[in-house]
Amino acid sequence: MNMRDIHARVRHSRIVVPLRILAGTCALACAAIMANTPPIKPDHLQLEKVVMLFRHGVRAPLDGEVADPALARQPWPTWPVPASVLTPHGREGMRLLGVYDRELFSARGLLPSTGCPSSGSISIWTNTEQRTIASGEALAEGLAPDCHLPVGHQPQDSDDPLFHPLEAHAVPFDAQDAVRSINDQTGGPAYLTAPYRHAIQQMETILDCRAAGCNIADAPASLSLSSDGHGIDLKGPIQITSGTAQVLLLQYAQGMPLNDVGWGRATPARLAEISRLHALLFDIYARPDYMARRIAGPLSRHLLTLFDDAHSPRLNLFVASDNNIAALTSLLDVHFHIDSYGNDDPPPGGAFGIAVLRDPTSGKRYVRLFYQAQTLNQLRNLTPLTRKQPPVMLTLIANACRVPGTNVCRLADFEALLRRRLDESSAQAHPGNVAATP
Repeated sequence: MNMRDIHARVRHSRIVVPLRILAGTCALACAAIMANTPPIKPDHLQLEKVVMLFRHGVRAPLDGEVADPALARQPWPTWPVPASVLTPHGREGMRLLGVYDRELFSARGLLPSTGCPSSGSISIWTNTEQRTIASGEALAEGLAPDCHLPVGHQPQDSDDPLFHPLEAHAVPFDAQDAVRSINDQTGGPAYLTAPYRHAIQQMETILDCRAAGCNIADAPASLSLSSDGHGIDLKGPIQITSGTAQVLLLQYAQGMPLNDVGWGRATPARLAEISRLHALLFDIYARPDYMARRIAGPLSRHLLTLFDDAHSPRLNLFVASDNNIAALTSLLDVHFHIDSYGNDDPPPGGAFGIAVLRDPTSGKRYVRLFYQAQTLNQLRNLTPLTRKQPPVMLTLIANACRVPGTNVCRLADFEALLRRRLDESSAQAHPGNVAATP
């Protein structure tokens, strides 16, 4: 399964695994990371380190991302860049996030408020696609203009095991075990799509195919082993609608004229509803335990080393894809809902974050999880992100480790949770395969 181009690949209804394979004032936003409740005193906790896993910014559709172009009765709009490439609009959206994060983290003492950060205080490591590399470069420009922050990555279009562990053969994978485990845990694709008939009808309205008799909700749904035994075949409504929903969301986020966004039929309300159809793909390929432990495994183990290394950068930014975020948040059993998107649908440019906090009196260290993202309208309008106009910032609760009465975990408990979730599977990285990481 090529996880880089998962939406494009599902349209062929056969995916081979592996082929290549902070809202409110600034104070409120900072509170999303720093605030606390007794018995932990919020004024005493200091921000020590932050790790953020970003999704790349707005890009052009992937080749074949629309599951069945014949379902649309009108031609699809053209894009200003080639398929899969970060658009200039998307780059600016990422730069605006970098500007905001510099203000946010300098207010918390993590970074200086002006000038270039000290060498080694910020690390930016991206996946190898053009859209992730360019997104990292835009973040760096916003965080520290004219400072030429290095943006690290493996050779472009290679398989970095941190983000492409399946494609890089960095974890064991058995397609038959995957199919059985995913179907057992989720109930299968038909069960997953059953609550979303209205969203599918909204998609049919946007496509203007209902008069022609398209009945996507009742398309036969299955997840099975591919004929060669090495891959997964997905058929049915998720395969038909997920990539198409993403393309429609990207049209709006790109700032296309409203008449071109779903041919004028994709209203913001409809986009928010069909966004969940996009996220359903991850309920198959990234969020189930079998997949989450493999896709998020190498990165999770790398994060554990960052938490315990006193000399690691204070701000660590990773830029990858939506499936990476879906897998990591699932591994920790946390969910998110960004305004104007569906549940668990990672917005372009959004980031899942882990803030490490220290009590200077006791020396005890804690973790707070958060999700930062622009709303669709902020991204569409390229709204400058300021103290009065911050992006959405959600605090996420890891109930399996949180200190009672708070929304934080002790760092040691968080690390134990992550290790336990990883150790529940045989998906261990093969020695020597995770190389050239930051």
